[in-house]
Amino acid sequence: MTQDLMFADDIRESVRAAYAQIPSGGGEPVTRRTYSAAELAGMPTGAVAWALGVGNPVRHADLQPGDTVLDVGSGGGIDTILAANVVGPTGHVIGLDLLEEMCARGRTHVREAGVGSWTGFIGGQMEAIPLGDGVVDVVISNGVLNLSARKSRALAEILRVLRPGGRLCVADLVVDEDLPPQVLGSPSAWAGCISGALSQRVFLGKLRNVGFEETWIGFREPFGLAEAVLYPLFTPNNIEQLHHLLPVERHDRIATAVLVKARKPG
Repeated sequence: MTQDLMFADDIRESVRAAYAQIPSGGGEPVTRRTYSAAELAGMPTGAVAWALGVGNPVRHADLQPGDTVLDVGSGGGIDTILAANVVGPTGHVIGLDLLEEMCARGRTHVREAGVGSWTGFIGGQMEAIPLGDGVVDVVISNGVLNLSARKSRALAEILRVLRPGGRLCVADLVVDEDLPPQVLGSPSAWAGCISGALSQRVFLGKLRNVGFEETWIGFREPFGLAEAVLYPLFTPNNIEQLHHLLPVERHDRIATAVLVKARKPG
């Protein structure tokens, strides 16, 4: 549904630069939207400060003690820590992030959370995950798949690293209508996940086309200007641009935050 107004490499580098330049994530205003007080109890302050997700995939991923979990686009590690709390010392959680500085933050935060002995972080692209075939039980992700200009490739890589019967559970944004070209080509809008957002129909179609089954989308929450301002990836100029370019009736719903589930055939 979105137009590819930049080359994939240009998009990836603009996203990398945007994330490298922000001083922190969305902090408590973002975490209060998506996590319960019980989930945040004992969470390292740095993991909260660097939160940039749009949903809560861990809560709905049906994780079990002993599971091996891959957190794609792990950032500061808040979802990595939540997953590690569920799978326990008999499990293993791997955080994957494009930025080594994010991996370093994640390592610090999991140590502070007391789950460092069964977690790890690796640098790499979601379109070329540096893991072997069929090595994880569950893949989670939070506001990250939309950062890729090659979503089918990223989904195919996720399918590859999952064991037969393995599960995908991600939170991300979908759009019902095309965004203005000026927004689609904005690096900050790409970094904020709205320029790369697909329609629900296209998202589900890509999952099925790469081989996933039991695809499902739910837990829809509007994502408008009031939500966008909570994320430092949206610059003031970008917010002003959205305000002027989008009709008033779309200010409260630029996109929709959803939870997406799917399963690899067993």
